[in-house]
Amino acid sequence: MKKHNGTLILALLFLISISGCKTQPPSQTDQKSERFGSLIKVRTEFEERYIILHKHTFPYVLKTIYESNMRNYSIFLLKGTLFSFYEYIGTNYQADMEKIGQDKTTQEWWKLTDPMQKPLENRKEGEWWAAMEEIFHHGKKHVPSAKAMRYAYTAELIGCDLQTKLNLPEILKQADIQNLCIYRKENRLYTYFECYEKDPDADREILERGLNDLITQVSPGVSYVRWSRMEEVFHTD
Repeated sequence: MKKHNGTLILALLFLISISGCKTQPPSQTDQKSERFGSLIKVRTEFEERYIILHKHTFPYVLKTIYESNMRNYSIFLLKGTLFSFYEYIGTNYQADMEKIGQDKTTQEWWKLTDPMQKPLENRKEGEWWAAMEEIFHHGKKHVPSAKAMRYAYTAELIGCDLQTKLNLPEILKQADIQNLCIYRKENRLYTYFECYEKDPDADREILERGLNDLITQVSPGVSYVRWSRMEEVFHTD
């Protein structure tokens, strides 16, 4: 999330303890939505604090996110890189983002989180989190995302001129996965997906093989694809 010291963390925990925000209802599986993936760095010295902070997000920050039509918002971390994924179900994205930016509690939250983050140099003008291109999506939801097991992986591509249109390999149809999204930022791919059955380890193995097939079928000359799992450090629903 976009927009420290020990006393700020203590103040944060106090604010959380006195806040009386209601829990948001679960996302619906049949809601029409747009999907967004973006990237930012977390400064090494703040990584642990960032994780703790997001496990205790201000309830009114979560309330504002929900009221601004954002759903299923997750942030994943690997080696100092943060990958965010969320779905938007509203009709006026710009107005909803402005609503979040004008919220006083959110502004206080950003005062804590902004110093921990380091925006990518190749982001577009005006961006804090760098937006990514979605190049693939598959998987109608069978259960709400909050009830599924959520995963994110990233891969570096070397010697590959990846096309933007991908076809689903047969192997991926064997896994009980939903909401599979692949994003691209220069020579890296980021994928988000959800397992909705009780054997996610087996499904992840199928998915990893399928993702490699997905890339090599359109780019036979690829010399390096290795998917690394990212850790979820934040989720809204």
